[in-house]
Amino acid sequence: MRDWHLRSPNRIAFARIVLAGLGGFIALGAAYAIVPEIVRTDMHQTDVVVGWTLTVFAASALICRFFAGYGMDRRGVRSVFMIGFALLLLAGVLFLFVNANTEWLLFLARIVQGLGQACMFTAGLAWAVNLAPDNRRGQAMSLFGLCVWAGLTIGPILAQVLLDHVGERAAILVMTVAPAFALLAMIGVAAPAPHSVQVGFSVPRAAMRPSIGLMFGAVVMATITGFAVLTFDQRGGGGGAYVIAAYGAATFLGRIVIGHLPDRIGAFRSGLISFALAAVGVTIIAIAPSWPAGAVGGAVCGIAWSLLFPSLGLMAVDRTSRAQRNSALAVYTAGFDLGTLVGGASLGYISNASGYGAVYLFGTIFAIGGLGLVLSMRGSAGRTTAEPA
Repeated sequence: MRDWHLRSPNRIAFARIVLAGLGGFIALGAAYAIVPEIVRTDMHQTDVVVGWTLTVFAASALICRFFAGYGMDRRGVRSVFMIGFALLLLAGVLFLFVNANTEWLLFLARIVQGLGQACMFTAGLAWAVNLAPDNRRGQAMSLFGLCVWAGLTIGPILAQVLLDHVGERAAILVMTVAPAFALLAMIGVAAPAPHSVQVGFSVPRAAMRPSIGLMFGAVVMATITGFAVLTFDQRGGGGGAYVIAAYGAATFLGRIVIGHLPDRIGAFRSGLISFALAAVGVTIIAIAPSWPAGAVGGAVCGIAWSLLFPSLGLMAVDRTSRAQRNSALAVYTAGFDLGTLVGGASLGYISNASGYGAVYLFGTIFAIGGLGLVLSMRGSAGRTTAEPA
């Protein structure tokens, strides 16, 4: 077991990785506030263009993850991690030159951000897992995930304040300063060398089902983040933002309080619990007459997500040889991008055709599908592929 006491080098390195990840996700979060402003005010375009910028971002991240995993297995996690921040910094610079006549540059900047996110998050997660003792890898995934939630909360707020009180260019600077800060935070942090056994480019099959499970979970969560505000505005009284806030707060606290549960009771059991909670939570939102009841459902879904990500991640890691462990994490996290694409492409059409209740019914179906998927992995959950000679 690796040394993991309070002041161990591993723990200090872990803290600096999380701090750097926070800088990267602040930059990504800022884009949520800045891109709509550019599209509507500068380019005089509709929300359709905003949607397409999200699509190209997710698609580029999805494609890049596979190459990022291969690069980590061949060259190590540090180089891929740092490339991710460099790409985010480049994207921020590109945003400074976007105007009404350069719509293509906006899409290019979002593609570069997608590439940067894929490298930064995949390598950061792999690095965190490599630093943790074997019996705390699930908790390491949970704690690293905190930088995602914190960054995607701080980034939009900071950018919006600058947009309202200083100006657009000052807000865009967040997308350059935050990645630069992250690069500085990583100076002097040594990374483990890549595994001595080199493998060719391949997709670890053992990570495929956990990745699909993450996709199912991402679709469930997209019903909340994408439609809660619209749903409770229609039902009268509003308050959909409180439902999203309950979901986010429960996820954040869950990662801290019960993030160790997959390590304690096993990834299979915690995976079943997470999808069962997701099905219950999204069903509560589907029938909630007002936001307080919806917030209960959002909190239940937040607890579910806090368990789901590390549970499925452990299944992907534990069933893959050490030589392909980084690639397995890349394949696994690609499930979130795929879920974003599936949710973005389908939920809007479902709400227009059948109403918001059908959106959450769709989410319930995916949660139940996730339960079935985890059950199908019962015989192999936690089984590590034999190490290569």
